Amino acid sequence: MSTAISARPKRTFIQQTGCVFKAWIRQPSQVATICPSSPFLTEHLADRECVRNADRIIELGPGAGGTTEALLAQMRPHSRLLAIEKTEAFAGALNTIEDPRLQIEIADACDLINLAAQSGFVDADVLISGIPFSTLPHSVAEQIINSVHEVLRPGGVFVAYQLKSNVKRYAQPLFGKPKTELIPINLPPLKAFVWRKA
Repeated sequence: MSTAISARPKRTFIQQTGCVFKAWIRQPSQVATICPSSPFLTEHLADRECVRNADRIIELGPGAGGTTEALLAQMRPHSRLLAIEKTEAFAGALNTIEDPRLQIEIADACDLINLAAQSGFVDADVLISGIPFSTLPHSVAEQIINSVHEVLRPGGVFVAYQLKSNVKRYAQPLFGKPKTELIPINLPPLKAFVWRKA
């Protein structure tokens, strides 16, 4: 059941596809795909007890905002969502999401600790990442994972949805072995890796 407090209708998948394609044209080196996350994927990521019970959620790499809208639909009225997107071409699409619980930062996930501290998201309950760790330099991937571990509260949940499993190599030393979920109804098919911070 939706608890979203915004009356604005969600954008259609066709509208999101157009947004992603335009962003890819403008900044192809930063946009990993020309197809947005499928509705099946966004619902799979958002339809979780940890999301429904969270006070503070952080999303890394929201892109055109499909997962962002799905998260807001599951969140409680008093909860807050911090969406951090590096690609400026997505700023316009993200800013069309009218919900007072949402804070958007056009910034690099490498600055996650500072952004979380400035926004009151230290000890976040949930962090969901669509950043493609397989394309990142080793040092950058490690820095982001270390930051994720630092900003999550004990017992907090980290979900990374990925084409490849590189994120496991970076996260397992801090988080341990993940639960792996297959998401076949997406282009391309993806996996979600789920950890709970000890």
